[in-house]
Amino acid sequence: MLRCQELRKPVLVEKPVVTTLAELDAIRASVARTGVPVMPAHNFVYRGAVRAARDVVRSGALGRIVFASVSSNHTISAEHAQGWRAKLSLGSGGALMDSGHHQVYQSLYLLGCPAALHAFKSRLVLTGMEGEDVAHIQLQYADGKLGSIFQSWTNNHGGAVDGIRIVGTEGSLEVTDALYVNGQRRETDTDYGNSFVGQARAFSDLLINGTKPESTLADARNTLQLILLAYQSAESGTVLRFTPAA
Repeated sequence: MLRCQELRKPVLVEKPVVTTLAELDAIRASVARTGVPVMPAHNFVYRGAVRAARDVVRSGALGRIVFASVSSNHTISAEHAQGWRAKLSLGSGGALMDSGHHQVYQSLYLLGCPAALHAFKSRLVLTGMEGEDVAHIQLQYADGKLGSIFQSWTNNHGGAVDGIRIVGTEGSLEVTDALYVNGQRRETDTDYGNSFVGQARAFSDLLINGTKPESTLADARNTLQLILLAYQSAESGTVLRFTPAA
């Protein structure tokens, strides 16, 4: 990506953008210097239901937010569990660093950055991997609300708990097959394929019109930092503070 910066070539880059904060900071510094865009491919925030959910949260319709969860259970093929995904030296983590990126950046998109976190991880099914196949992050925010991020590669039976759920003092929402607000179906765009269409449009708008996308390098840094802190917390058994990217 730094070479693309030198050549003044804009980049749309798959998550994770990189796997160290130092690398990400170098890219951010280069973009600030050159003005050549680098856009993280956080495709899930380009689903209409997720964007509408953020509008609901920001409107205050749910009252004071009390708790939020973002959860995903699914399996991966035997082939996907091999190769680079099986090696910590190549993948820099397991389910949390890979698929968990989606859950983390959606949580940040909807609720902002936490003040503190405590995490756990396990390897329950994919024992041929060096990294985890299940991870759970507990969050506390500066205003006192609590949150949960969960990613598992162990099963396909999470239908009752998967998706996004946000509870406030005046109401609740969930994003599953659609956005539901207090049980009423609202926005129906949750399609995985459509998320890439929205993402491509955002990248085009960035290049042609200079329109800020829903996913930025600051978002990518906060996402990576949260994941790296989660690994540190899981290994040490401690609660860690979180400081957002400037």
